[in-house]
Amino acid sequence: MAQVLRMPTAAELPDGPRRQFVEALFSYYRDAGRPTLRAIADDIAGKPEFDAFTASRETIRKMLRGTTVPLSWDVVSAVLTVLCERAYIDPDLKYHAGGFGDGTTSRREELRHLWNEALDAPPSSPAPHSGWGGRAAYTEEPPF
Repeated sequence: MAQVLRMPTAAELPDGPRRQFVEALFSYYRDAGRPTLRAIADDIAGKPEFDAFTASRETIRKMLRGTTVPLSWDVVSAVLTVLCERAYIDPDLKYHAGGFGDGTTSRREELRHLWNEALDAPPSSPAPHSGWGGRAAYTEEPPF
């Protein structure tokens, strides 16, 4: 049985551009009914417009968990396309609803903006590891 993929907590993925990108992508994943990673990857592989590349299950998982932001927009766009198809959403429709957009922005354009922001942001520092009785572990030197 497939493990449930959950939106990362704030401790796992702190606030910032990467989290905003993941939140947007994860919302499409939810709207699509939380398909398996295999189903998403298979849908991408089955589309002729995506023949030039593939998106592995691991890449998709890392995107949805926020551990990676793909360097290729094509990969992000392919995942968005598949998730939107499964959710019966047109990712390219320009709309103005619920405060989103100004009637000239599409979901794809908005996600591309968030993707660029996530790539341009400095890398976030990992949460300190508490390896010694709840104290933060030292990362470069021993504790003396």
